[in-house]
Amino acid sequence: MKNQLKKELSKIPDFKEPRISLEQYMTPPALAADMVFTAYMQNDIKGLKVADLGTGTGILAIGAALAGAENVKAFEKDEEALSQARENAEDLGVEEFIDFIECDVEEVEGDFDTVLMNPPFSVHSDVGLDFWGKACEISEKVYGISPRGAREPIKDFVGNSNHEILGVEAYSIGLPPSYGFHTEESRETSVDLIVTGKVNKE
Repeated sequence: MKNQLKKELSKIPDFKEPRISLEQYMTPPALAADMVFTAYMQNDIKGLKVADLGTGTGILAIGAALAGAENVKAFEKDEEALSQARENAEDLGVEEFIDFIECDVEEVEGDFDTVLMNPPFSVHSDVGLDFWGKACEISEKVYGISPRGAREPIKDFVGNSNHEILGVEAYSIGLPPSYGFHTEESRETSVDLIVTGKVNKE
C-alpha cells in the first residue's frame, strides 16, 4: 500500500507560486506516503474523520482519502494554494472525500479522529506551535512533521497540553529549490515525524 500511495502522491505538482511569507514547501511524496501509511497501520485513517492543517498542495489530505478516510477536511489560509489542492484532488479522483476550507489555523473548528500536518517551520515561525496547539485541541491523534531542532520545544509544548508524545521518527529529506534565492539543486533537511495522542484522564 505504501508504494502505491507514493506512486499516486508523486503525481501531485509542487506549488505553482510558493509564497515565502507563508514558508510554503511541498511535503515530499515519499514522506507523505510514509506518514499516511504509518497512521493507517495504527488504525488512525480508514473510516475515520481526518483533518489536514495547512494543507498546501493537498498531498496529506489526498493521501488520507486514498487510504480510506471517511471524510477529510483540508484547511488552508492561502486561496491560491487551496485552489491548487482542490484541482489535485480532482485529478486523483478523491475530491468527493475532501472538504477544502479557507481559514487561518486559529479559526479551525471541529472534532476529528486524526490530524495530519506539515506546519510551516523556520526560525521565523516559532516551530509551528500554533498548529500543534490547534491539532491537540481538535483531535484524538496527531501526526505532524517538524524540524529536528524543534523536537524538544514541541515535546515540552505537547506535555503541557491534553496530549502526550507517542512516538518520534527521524527523517532526512531533500527539498528542491522553491524560491529564486535557492542556489542548490536540492537541500538535505532533518525532520521528525512526531505522533501524539490525547491523554485519557479517567
